Amino acid sequence: MLSYDENGNLRDYEESQKKVVCGKCHKTYLQETEEQVAGFKEVDDDVCPYCGHINDRSGDVEFFNHKLEDNQ
Repeated sequence: MLSYDENGNLRDYEESQKKVVCGKCHKTYLQETEEQVAGFKEVDDDVCPYCGHINDRSGDVEFFNHKLEDNQ
């Protein structure tokens, strides 16, 4: 998937990843989500990889958040 990064550069990202902006520090990070298995669901937090702020919670998906690398 092609998408523009925070600097306006066109980059290629995996379909399962999306860019999210933290509600506290306002930094952009990559978020990948994976659906939880029925019967083993737990509430998972969407935690900013920069400042540790919890931006969201879900009992349906697990969040895997990563800092944007310098070339992204």
